[in-house]
Amino acid sequence: MSSPDLIVIKRWTTKQFTVLAAAILLVLLMFLVAGYLYGVSDAIKLYSSNETLQTEIFDLESEKETANRQLVMQKQISKVDQAANYHAGTSIDLQLQQIRGLERELSFFRSIMAPEESIKGLQISRFTWQKLDKENFSWQLSLIQAGSQGGALSGFVKVNLIASRNGKRVTIPIINLGQAENKKQQDRFNDRFNYRFKYFQHLTGTLTFDEQEVPLSIQVVARPAKSGQQTIEKHFPWQAEEEKLANVE
Repeated sequence: MSSPDLIVIKRWTTKQFTVLAAAILLVLLMFLVAGYLYGVSDAIKLYSSNETLQTEIFDLESEKETANRQLVMQKQISKVDQAANYHAGTSIDLQLQQIRGLERELSFFRSIMAPEESIKGLQISRFTWQKLDKENFSWQLSLIQAGSQGGALSGFVKVNLIASRNGKRVTIPIINLGQAENKKQQDRFNDRFNYRFKYFQHLTGTLTFDEQEVPLSIQVVARPAKSGQQTIEKHFPWQAEEEKLANVE
């Protein structure tokens, strides 16, 4: 007759449970400390960046106040000395242009730092162009990250000229040959302008069209590289002045 087999079950002692619990608590504590230090470091960087932008806004406001005072002085001088009316008027126009430029810059920076605004994230801020000669124009496109800035934004932008050619509406891509590294890439991506920034970025280029093309508007399409982010499109109506800012909501 064989004897029954004995089964030995090893049970954890209270000391072993205590050591395991202490190890788990230690690991959790290390994660908490690391997360806290990372959060503090990121907060310090964001505070420093905001301080820099606040300083730029303060400087622009000071320049605007100075320009306003100069404008008032010029108006008073023009009233006293009618003989210098032409020169005073020219100076006033220059001061007005300077004030409008400063106001645009203030609006530009405030749009970056306005957490109360409902619009957040990537925004097509403005598009400016200047006539170089009869057929050629230089242009500048400004992109911003509105509201509370997160990480850097990246992607590409396509800029198209909407024009009328022989009575028909046509879309003409604005070409970017500067960023192509080789002929194959140039043929495939020559209508893209890459961007990467945290606060804002200015993209520049040139635009050429012949006399048969009557410009109507500029179409800008911004496509984020990160999946899930919305593609943004905005149109800027073309105006005939040599240098004109268009910012249509």
